[in-house]
Amino acid sequence: MKIARTLCTGGLALLSTVAGAGTIYRCESATGLIYSDKPCAADAVVHEGDGSRVTVYDAPSISERASEPRPKAAIASKSLRKSAATYAKRQANCAKLNQSISEVRTKLRTGYGVKEGERLKARQRQLGERRRAEKCR
Repeated sequence: MKIARTLCTGGLALLSTVAGAGTIYRCESATGLIYSDKPCAADAVVHEGDGSRVTVYDAPSISERASEPRPKAAIASKSLRKSAATYAKRQANCAKLNQSISEVRTKLRTGYGVKEGERLKARQRQLGERRRAEKCR
């Protein structure tokens, strides 16, 4: 537990030294190594962090990000129109499938022969599978 606490504290100390948060002091005590932002004992030593093992990201300022070109609205609207057209086409196809299933069910409720009944059941099964494949409601 002491080792984990020391390693965690050491990692934080190293990170804050690299990030320029201030001076970090290293003290040895009976409980182990202690890193602190204030001298923890009379024999406290200023800790010099190894910045080569830490990656620091400097984010661009807001004004730089605001000046970057944005995607044109025409491109976005074209893709929206394309997806809307695709959606409308899919809805029309689903409506046509539902109408065909309804017609087959209507014929199944009326009188028919054995051969015609088997043909209608196969057609109903085929249309149902197509409707599931198209993910229609």
